[in-house]
This record gives sequence, structure tokens and C-alpha cells, in this order.
Amino acid sequence: MKILDFLTILRERDIRVWAEGDRLRCNAPTGALTPELRDEVRRRKDEILNFLRSAESLAQQQRAIVPLQPRGGAAPIFAVAGHNGDVFCFRAIAGHLGSDRPFFGLQPPGLDGSREPLGRVEDLAAYFAAQIRAARPEGPYVIAGYCAGGSIAFEL
Repeated sequence: MKILDFLTILRERDIRVWAEGDRLRCNAPTGALTPELRDEVRRRKDEILNFLRSAESLAQQQRAIVPLQPRGGAAPIFAVAGHNGDVFCFRAIAGHLGSDRPFFGLQPPGLDGSREPLGRVEDLAAYFAAQIRAARPEGPYVIAGYCAGGSIAFEL
């Protein structure tokens, strides 16, 4: 089972895990953390810590990945918006694809004015590729885009 799937199971049972240095902390309602789950958390401690560190690092950056439909077992779609970077234009299509298809918009850096925007297709593609790999280290992925985002998606 992939680490994201395992963490989703924990979250659905209201089991919270977080990193404190090299230690993995856990808080769970009474009875939620079964002996089997506890053993799997212990067995996958390093993997969970690595995932949490990657997620924290990603969260400290400007969010490039905007979850429009984050759940599902099918290969996730990462979609690059057009020239204005508005990923919310994908909400309708994400909804039509159903609840088994994760769908994420890719928002370019610099839209909020906090940093200089990337101007080259190659730079944007490399930035998005790093963000995707940090969020979901294992594929497969579906990459999509429209308008200017189509060129970036093709480069990805």
C-alpha cells in the first residue's frame, strides 16, 4: 500500500500523525489505533517521517498544487491552467470525472506578487515536475493543460 493511501486510512479514522524532529508522534481516539495499525505505523515510521518532511517542505513553498478533487485510486491528473494561472477553471471537469480520479491544478509561482514569476516554459515545467514529485513521488500521472498550459504540460 502506498504511503499516501495508508495516511488516508489513518486520517479517516481520525488518527493524527506528525513529526517532532526524528520522532513520529501520534494522537488517536480511543479504539481507533488498532494493534495492526499501530504495528504498521511502527514498521513504516521512516517512510511516514520522510513523507511528512516532504509535505512540510512543500507547504513552506508557494502552493503550486491546488487540490480540486484530492481523493481516489486512479492515476491523478495534474492540470496546468492557461495564461492567467487560474486553476479553478478545472473544478467542473474534476467533478465530472468522478470521485475515483484525483485532480490537481498546477498554479505557477509569482501570481501573488511574492516572487518573480517564471517566464520560460522549460522553467515552469521543471518547477511543476519538482512539485509533483514532492507531493506524489510515485506515478503514474496524467498531465493536462489548456491554452498556454498545454505547452507547459507537453514539456512536463
